[in-house]
Amino acid sequence: MSTRTQRFGAVTALILAGAVAGCSDDPAPTDAGQGDVGADAGVDVPMGTDRPDAGNPADMPVPTDMPVPTDMPVPTDTPVPTDTPTDAPPPASTIPGAPVVLTRNASFSTPLTVVLTASGATSYFTARTPNGVATLFRSAGGGTAPTAVPVTGVTLVFPTGLAIAGDDNRLYIADQAANRGMTGSGTEEGALISVPTEGGAATALNIGTLRRPRAVAAHGTPEQLTFIAIQDDGTPVVARMAATGGAVTVLTMGGALRDPSALAVAADGTTYVTDGRADSGLGAVFRIPMGGAPARVVGRLRMGHPAGIALSRDERRLLVAGWDFETGPGRLTWVGVDGMGAMSPMSLGAPLTSPVGVARARNADIYGIADDTATDMAAASWGAVFTAR
Repeated sequence: MSTRTQRFGAVTALILAGAVAGCSDDPAPTDAGQGDVGADAGVDVPMGTDRPDAGNPADMPVPTDMPVPTDMPVPTDTPVPTDTPTDAPPPASTIPGAPVVLTRNASFSTPLTVVLTASGATSYFTARTPNGVATLFRSAGGGTAPTAVPVTGVTLVFPTGLAIAGDDNRLYIADQAANRGMTGSGTEEGALISVPTEGGAATALNIGTLRRPRAVAAHGTPEQLTFIAIQDDGTPVVARMAATGGAVTVLTMGGALRDPSALAVAADGTTYVTDGRADSGLGAVFRIPMGGAPARVVGRLRMGHPAGIALSRDERRLLVAGWDFETGPGRLTWVGVDGMGAMSPMSLGAPLTSPVGVARARNADIYGIADDTATDMAAASWGAVFTAR
């Protein structure tokens, strides 16, 4: 076992001490290259460079928009149909360059998840303080030290999911181990938490009998939350509710899903989910249409936990966190939403080792990446938050 794995295992074992087992009772296959975080956590974490070859498809760039033939000019006087939506479609997304460090500082270690404000100017992420306390941080980037955002009324324990409201005024945190009893809303393990972006009093949203929420996305108008949790028997569930609270609607449960850990939601409500234990333990991305069952988009993508995912602004591509078998370091992979074999590594040469959280700024092609083990020989801690634009 590598030094990195021993170090990460020691810290994450402290994080998950006393936590209930994960979604699936089935152990990960021995060839998956993953180690358990704790004796009964049921959460997989990558083990460094000793991962077997999963047979990742050869790098295949995502096709760009087909050019208009020169002999077929586009008419300039075409009338706009009367039923055309008033909101113009988003412009075609550009593929950003290699990630660069947004913040790395001795004030935090092992960041797990990240979100960006609508413009991408400010990032929020969850990580641990030097003494091991799970904390919400804010960063303006540029390598400056992040500041802790106070969260009162609930104690963060293992916050692996983070979303930001459309107006940038509120954050939603999915914590697999926070005790809802701390806010008087029950004794179930884990909490879906709402807190102002400036910090302060947190509210644990009522998610009924579901437990251990691990991912959340905010979307739509009026705003909704789509999140991943489990039932009492460990069955994974993807559910939806109003951001202000209320009835919980189950989108799908069980079936092909084994241990889903991150999600992204399109404008029409279609949900994309990463699952590190699906596809015989090799990892897969699923699409969940409105009112439909999960459909496998692509498989054989090795992932950690959480396995971050973000949707491009034009909603044609997915950016998925994972790692590279041949070279060892972590990487981000572009996947076409139709799964038509369009996969290509984005981060060759970038200092990623274990990307676990990925998010896109709502109004820009700017991405944030949380890497829980990225190191710098000059740093007193490990883990970093990157940006790619």
